[in-house]
Amino acid sequence: MEKKRYYLLLVLLSLVTVIWGLNVIMIKYLSGIFPVVQLSAWRISMAALGLMLFTYGKWKLGIKQLSKSAWFLIFLVGFTSIFLHQLLISQGLRYTTGSAGSLILGLNPLTTALLAMLFLGDKFELKRFIGIGMGFIGVILVVGHPGATGTDAIKGNLFVFLSMLAYVAGGLLIKQAVKQASVYQVTAFSHLFGALLLMIMWAVHPVQPAVYHVHWFSFGVMAFSGCIATALCTSWWNMAISEIGPSKTTLFLNVMPISSLFFASLFLNETIHWYHALALLLIVAGIYLGLARKKESTRSKKVNINKAI
Repeated sequence: MEKKRYYLLLVLLSLVTVIWGLNVIMIKYLSGIFPVVQLSAWRISMAALGLMLFTYGKWKLGIKQLSKSAWFLIFLVGFTSIFLHQLLISQGLRYTTGSAGSLILGLNPLTTALLAMLFLGDKFELKRFIGIGMGFIGVILVVGHPGATGTDAIKGNLFVFLSMLAYVAGGLLIKQAVKQASVYQVTAFSHLFGALLLMIMWAVHPVQPAVYHVHWFSFGVMAFSGCIATALCTSWWNMAISEIGPSKTTLFLNVMPISSLFFASLFLNETIHWYHALALLLIVAGIYLGLARKKESTRSKKVNINKAI
């Protein structure tokens, strides 16, 4: 790969993770305006449509040859990492702060590594275990602080944590699904299945007409969150994985909690305390240790996929 192309991908990955960090704050903002089901249904429908269009040339190859088991796995990915994840995160961010929510979501790669060791037979390494422990200690600092012990905050943090677990479960299913389908097929159609489930739920629980008179700016934020932060950024992320590998790509997830804390302070006027900063350092260091691999393991051909919120 040319150096110019390589550095362009690094800049692109930095931009993607900054936008993903902003996306947490956008969901926090939108969850205070739209009902949870409607917000999730509309936003993910936009994302699914965008993904189907952006990656059409990728997912259409061999689509007719996919087996029933492949489609079932893709559906399960959509149910866990899209449908459940979106409902839980939108509900959770209604009650907790954007800064606390972003730090909990920052546990995603560490939780994936932990569950992969427990259930998928990934090799146990002391360095990874220490990294996972550091990350969880960081989150406990935030959610266990006296300022975060109100009923609403506890409920919100719990919902966000469950949303992160649902997303991680989907990530583990993705590792199995990509053995039978391409990354682009799994990504595009899991979002499509998730969007369909959310739209069905929205039809069953219709919202009041007053919601449709929300200011156009809020709809613009929703469109940016769905089409750009989720659809386009996920396409770029998968492209980077295919070109520079999952090991280097995944390290950019360190940027997400930093970005979220910055935007929470900038747009939501949330105060960033010392324990937020300490938690952030522990999580970033934990991700670095938890995702570290020996040099020879970077040559592995196994695919490790991480998708957007």
